[in-house]
Amino acid sequence: MQTTAFFDTITVDAGSAAPELIARACAMGMNLRNAGNGCIGISLDETSTAKTVLDVWSVFCPDRDRMGHMALALGQAASTLPDALVRRSAFMQQAVFGACRSETDMLRYLRRLSDKDLALDRTMIPLGSCTMKLNATVEMLPITWPGFCDLHPFAPADQTQGYQQLLADLEGWLCAISGYDAVSFQPNSGAQGEYAGLLAIRAYHRARGQGERNVCLIPASAHGTNPASAQMAGMRVVVVKCDGDGNIDLADMQAKVAAHAADLSAVMITYLHPRCVRGEHARHL
Repeated sequence: MQTTAFFDTITVDAGSAAPELIARACAMGMNLRNAGNGCIGISLDETSTAKTVLDVWSVFCPDRDRMGHMALALGQAASTLPDALVRRSAFMQQAVFGACRSETDMLRYLRRLSDKDLALDRTMIPLGSCTMKLNATVEMLPITWPGFCDLHPFAPADQTQGYQQLLADLEGWLCAISGYDAVSFQPNSGAQGEYAGLLAIRAYHRARGQGERNVCLIPASAHGTNPASAQMAGMRVVVVKCDGDGNIDLADMQAKVAAHAADLSAVMITYLHPRCVRGEHARHL
């Protein structure tokens, strides 16, 4: 075994037997990670049981007669965390961790917390959670289905064909609608999407020999992540004026486009719902 200190993941050096062991585990309904160079990664979590451990052992030791002797080690296992990493200080000492003594107390506590937050049935939410606000509950429910939420990031490609088909279909539809050559689903949040898009724009200009184009025009009513993403991408933010309702001042926009014609890189376009406060419903082109 390679790993000497671990919490929930170990790496085993199986040498030339690694492919055979990984295939044997797959046939038993388990995925072991091919860590390369003959090494196999094994991860357990709070849902793993003693049977899970025995099943993994049986991959390496098909001789069932030895399993009973090996099982004795389950009750003798000691911590493998280095002493320097073991917590010595007290934790969870705040009063809130001892305040709820029943399920009812906990429910009331959670209710008090929710009453302190903004909610769609009470007010408009100015910032944050745009994805959750703009999608109906019925659209979000499939995310909880095991076929979606239980897929492991390292699952072998031949076990994710359904997921791949969903993404391929969606990409084809989006390309047909938008006219783009390709669409990436990698950024899973709006802020990450902004950043990825801006990096792509910068790379495009550099590939055309126009790396000096680094100005990004952003409306004053935009979401706060807009200028942050632009600056992280190495751009210089120039703010475009807006009126009291968040509408872009087109005259100011045109003037700043003309002023930065030589170094203009991108424009982040924001639209606002009339009742929305400062750009939460921003979308970026």
